[in-house]
Amino acid sequence: MTSLGQELKQEREKRGISLEEISRVTRISLRFLQAIENDNFEALPGGFFNKAFLRAYLNYLGLDEKAILSRYENFWRRTEVFSGRKKAEGKGAVKSFPWAKIVSLIFFLVVGLGFLFLLFQLRPKPEPTITRATIVEPVVVPPEMVEKKEEKRTFPPNEINLKIDFIERTWIQVYVDGSLKLNGIKHPGDTFEATAHQELLIHLGNAGGLNYTLNGFRGKRFGRSGAVVKNIRITLENLKDFLEEESPPNSFQENLQSGQL
Repeated sequence: MTSLGQELKQEREKRGISLEEISRVTRISLRFLQAIENDNFEALPGGFFNKAFLRAYLNYLGLDEKAILSRYENFWRRTEVFSGRKKAEGKGAVKSFPWAKIVSLIFFLVVGLGFLFLLFQLRPKPEPTITRATIVEPVVVPPEMVEKKEEKRTFPPNEINLKIDFIERTWIQVYVDGSLKLNGIKHPGDTFEATAHQELLIHLGNAGGLNYTLNGFRGKRFGRSGAVVKNIRITLENLKDFLEEESPPNSFQENLQSGQL
């Protein structure tokens, strides 16, 4: 039967994510992450920190926290029963000097506060609630303003404008001209927009979890729901290959040259 640590390792490898990457983003020591995947939870600091490390690991991979943490608690209870028997057998051992315990406690408190701050930063921020006022009297909009609103936004010929609407829980990374602009888990209803002058590079943990447009044109699906797709490169040269329409409008090339895309 596959252990908890083995299952977590398999899920990570399916997403093409390395332990070094998780360690760099979550600031959890690499040896603690290796201990989790090796079911060696006794190598972790213990108590609150074990769950904090595991929760940060699960958040980064986009896994179900509730189910996996429940499995971890069952596993840890069995481990504690076994450890309790060992301690009962070794009661005659020499006790550690109290100062060592105090120093260890201070160290773990500092580390714990750091991870609480990190988990707060990683947690998706709630969307602001917009309260709409009741319109008492109709507002007459001048014809000039209506015409301006109907005008389509134009884009310079050396830009790629990307707009994303998320429809499923999705882990995503977006690099814009080599700079990381989006990294983490997005939820249904979330949106993202960026403009590149040279290249967009996208990595996805759920290829079917979003809809997108490129310079106002609807884009093709990157893959099915749940599929992991990496190294999606979009440039001015291959932009048309990602558009959903088999044959973009005749004005596409003209707009590209004149700066309307």
